[in-house]
Amino acid sequence: MKKISMKKCYILVIFLLGLIVVLSIGKAVLYNTFSTSGIYLSEAQREISVYKTQNAILSEELLATSSLTSIAEKAKEAGFTNENKMMVIKTSGPLAVRQ
Repeated sequence: MKKISMKKCYILVIFLLGLIVVLSIGKAVLYNTFSTSGIYLSEAQREISVYKTQNAILSEELLATSSLTSIAEKAKEAGFTNENKMMVIKTSGPLAVRQ
């Protein structure tokens, strides 16, 4: 079995300590990033709820505007009438004659 020299042991210990420090700093950076992204996420969710509310209001306005009663009122205002006059044109003779 080989013996590991003292110099290699010190290098290994220093490497492991450095790795621990780097990973700890990385963990702190990630936690900081995630904590601030929660603020942005809640802000985005609030905006989404505002847009959903506006969408519902606009949908109701669209349905009210496109209803048949609303269209009929606008047609009356524009001068269209709702008179049901039928016009019949009588001809003097049949169009097709049998032979």
